[in-house]
Amino acid sequence: MSLLQRLVSLFSAHEAPPPQEIRVVPCTGLDVAARAVVLTTGLVIDARLDSKTLEQTLAKLIEHKFPRAGARLAYRNGVYEFHVPRTFAAGTPPFAFTVEDHPEPYRSPTRPELPIHRPASAQPSVQPLPALEVYFRSRECPTTLAGFLVPNMPSLHVHVAVFDDLTYIGLTSSHICFDALGTRTLLYAWTRLLMGDALDTIQGMEWDTAPFDAFTGPPVVAHPHGWFDLGFFSQLYFALRLLWPIAKDPKEVVHIVRVPKVFLDDAKREIMDDLKRQGSSEWVGSSDVLMAWWLKTVYSHRRPDDTTPIHVHFPADLRDKPIFAGAAALPTPYIHNAVLGIPIPPLPANAFSGARLGALALHIRRAVLAFDADPAQIAADLRWRCTHPAKALFPCPPRGEYTGQTNWRKARFGALDFSGACRGATRGPGARGRVVFCVGLSSSRTRVPYRGNGIVLMEDEDAVWMRQVRGAKDWESIRRSGTVAFS
Repeated sequence: MSLLQRLVSLFSAHEAPPPQEIRVVPCTGLDVAARAVVLTTGLVIDARLDSKTLEQTLAKLIEHKFPRAGARLAYRNGVYEFHVPRTFAAGTPPFAFTVEDHPEPYRSPTRPELPIHRPASAQPSVQPLPALEVYFRSRECPTTLAGFLVPNMPSLHVHVAVFDDLTYIGLTSSHICFDALGTRTLLYAWTRLLMGDALDTIQGMEWDTAPFDAFTGPPVVAHPHGWFDLGFFSQLYFALRLLWPIAKDPKEVVHIVRVPKVFLDDAKREIMDDLKRQGSSEWVGSSDVLMAWWLKTVYSHRRPDDTTPIHVHFPADLRDKPIFAGAAALPTPYIHNAVLGIPIPPLPANAFSGARLGALALHIRRAVLAFDADPAQIAADLRWRCTHPAKALFPCPPRGEYTGQTNWRKARFGALDFSGACRGATRGPGARGRVVFCVGLSSSRTRVPYRGNGIVLMEDEDAVWMRQVRGAKDWESIRRSGTVAFS
């Protein structure tokens, strides 16, 4: 189909009513806010898995428990919608599934080396992200929102690359359809089915689940806390401030950061001991320490006179917040977007170099606790976003700088057990079939400014792994500062 034909089909489909065999669910403001990005969650499993078993069990799970995962994404009458087939068949499969079979071990001079195969260190280290996308996405997989809006295009694409010793599984969708914890919900249900759990024992998500419908209506706040509604000239200045560093440092580089757990544990213990000596009852978590260490690492090379305020945003899962019916947490699984950002009070760039790690970690922990302690503010911010799904807000004022740091540790991707798909292998604890590495990949038709942002991908027995994006010159400045080792 040519580009012109696709455009004609898209625009003609906008006003047409959906077919009778389709159930329609409008996307929420949280979904629409993520519309520009196509997200791939890539898993590396330490065993040769049976692709047929993977495909059959996932199809069964989506058909009977998570039909919204089998939806088609549509844009009709100015609204983004999930079009959920009433039945799945050959013409309307629940997902696109592609397989590449390699009857040999993965390790080869012609293939990228996995970070888990590199020498480990007791100290944090930065290393290049290997080019693994080819093993997580097929050539036919859409990489833009427009690609997922093609009629009858499944919202979920699963690509499996099988080797004798490793299996790659990539799950790709428009970010409208899944967030990280939504992906986790589907993956954990899938592995339970693989391990032999009865389908009836798995809690699913009904096709008409709509927990955010209650948050529509006139907003009670001007804009969500920590975000900025800028006028025309302020937006122009914001864009110039954003583009100027990119013009000076045009090459965007993605690196993997490995932070040993022993390093985090020692730093956390020292901070907690210091708080006790001060007679304080406050505390910090390992994720607070991780983020404080990272912020200190990447901003310590800034000039002593650089007072640019650094605005930090941490996406927070809303599923466990007491904001739903009966002032309770969400009682059912939910695969779509359910996050709002926690804004950390800004600090000037030159403050990070001299700041104590414990003070930064406590600064972060206090902001997280304040967010959790105010469900009314969370509900008000959520109502604004659900009422203004497409309105652009800005993460910092024009003279500021921002970083978004997403934490997938709660998703526990490293604990997933796919041993139930190992052909002829022993299943259960200790068996091969565990996730040994996780990668988050993203793409967009528009040039989304990813730089400065990052994801805590996963943790294994020894370390926490992050994916961070910065300019090549900025990475070099960090390397020269000596705050972290580069492999």
